[in-house]
Amino acid sequence: MLASDSGAASELPPISRATLFASFLKMGLLGFGGVLPWARRVMVDERGWLSDRDFAELIGLCQVLPGPNVVNLSIIFGARTHGPLGAVIAITALLFMPVGLMLLIATLYASVAQDPLTRNAIAGASAAAAGLILGTALRLVLQTRPPLRGLLTGAAAFIGVGVLQWPLLWVIPVLIIVAVAAERHATPRQ
Repeated sequence: MLASDSGAASELPPISRATLFASFLKMGLLGFGGVLPWARRVMVDERGWLSDRDFAELIGLCQVLPGPNVVNLSIIFGARTHGPLGAVIAITALLFMPVGLMLLIATLYASVAQDPLTRNAIAGASAAAAGLILGTALRLVLQTRPPLRGLLTGAAAFIGVGVLQWPLLWVIPVLIIVAVAAERHATPRQ
């Protein structure tokens, strides 16, 4: 169960195993340079499985877990829909084509790795991927309108890890403690 925009718990709609597989296969196929924007598009816009807030909360959880965020997302979401088998279905579908394509690309890349045109193409693709991730993050912030304390926590993480180059394994535990304390302080006691 996921928290909905109204604060009440909302159940996932019934999702067939075939639909789960096809949806995560699509994410894996289209997610060149980053699957997160496609995961949001499929799960929120196309399928309506999650609201923007539910998606943001789920991806937030996936970011503090070890491993790639969207891989974590596929495992958690698959497990919520069909238990352990759903987790296997979602992760298999997500990774099936990218792994096969990467094996092929790695073989071809070895023969052209030193070509300046290849290096420039990879630099351009990296810039496009960064733009997709920033665009998705901005869209989520604008649509979910997190509280100021959440934005400040995100900014602190960006500054600590991205600007000051502090180790992620130090920054995350400290920010978790600070965020929990801030949330407890901001939430009225009953």
